[in-house]
Amino acid sequence: MCSGLVFFAEPALPKGMISFTEKTLAEQNFGVCWRQQIAPLIARYTERRRRRMMFASLITGIAVGLGVVIVLLQAHIASTSLLAQPLYMALVLALGGLAVIGAWVLPLLDRTSFDEVVRRAVERHFASLFTSEANNAFGEVILQDLVTDGIIHDCEYRLTSHYAGTYGDCRVRMIEAVSEMARDHSHDRADLLVFRVSLPFSQTEEVRADSKADRLMSLKDSRPDLAPYHVHHDQLDGIFAVATTDIGAAARIFTDGFAETVLRIQERLANPLWQGRGAQPQLAMQVANGSFQMVVEASTSGNGGGSMTPAGAEAWARHLIVQFAAAPALVDGLQGGADIPPAFAPLPTVDDPHPVVSI
Repeated sequence: MCSGLVFFAEPALPKGMISFTEKTLAEQNFGVCWRQQIAPLIARYTERRRRRMMFASLITGIAVGLGVVIVLLQAHIASTSLLAQPLYMALVLALGGLAVIGAWVLPLLDRTSFDEVVRRAVERHFASLFTSEANNAFGEVILQDLVTDGIIHDCEYRLTSHYAGTYGDCRVRMIEAVSEMARDHSHDRADLLVFRVSLPFSQTEEVRADSKADRLMSLKDSRPDLAPYHVHHDQLDGIFAVATTDIGAAARIFTDGFAETVLRIQERLANPLWQGRGAQPQLAMQVANGSFQMVVEASTSGNGGGSMTPAGAEAWARHLIVQFAAAPALVDGLQGGADIPPAFAPLPTVDDPHPVVSI
């Protein structure tokens, strides 16, 4: 609200955080959500931090000035005076030092979590495609099936989010889950990201692909019906091991356009160079029972989440946008759509006579 005293007015937005620079089709029009939901929070955080930094600087200046005065006055004070006693001077200087430390604790420990507000803004951006799914039981069934099929580790997973929607006549789902790792494991927890889309065509044969080749090779020992398949795409064939019960089914799935889609998703969601602490992320795919599933698994250290800077909030927003747009991109790839899915295509220039409308 604009009425009332000046003290209650919204702080000015910091430069660079007023707007969100849209770079891809999936980010188109997200700037509105950013300005309405995220920018005010960043402004309040920045203003609060500025005030605390000014207060800490003021206290530091006073403490330094007091120390200088005490040192200068020592030569002009009688030795019998209380102020001339070393213990008293040390006490005053110590109190000044504690005041400085206390003043800087607040700005240094000031942390604001933009995680939830960024997620709400991205959910609003994709509201026409995804809605939050209240039926977590179905999500747990999906995870259990992935465990049974040997795609993810057999441990207890906790769902953190579950979204469902429809795109291109295909049912799409996105599930996020975490699992606490065993004590003897090298990392604290595993983060899962699962995409599940119904196939736009009928297919009963199974196709598997995994960036962890030894996991797929061990599966083939117990599944003699799975035969290795080499995708006619050098980059994808170098990253993923592929096995299938029918070569024709695998060829139908891994077209050139779909291979490019998978590689772009792998580059942005499962690339170790883009990840923080933790083991190299793993990406696995399965086509079975009329559905396509993609699992991104990353082992991390620490409890995850927590605070982030305003710049980190922008990076997190771009990451979530790619994440939400990956499922429809997979549908486009399976349907033989554009080679560059909307999640990664740059915005058309003003001179482009045929701009593409995003989701």
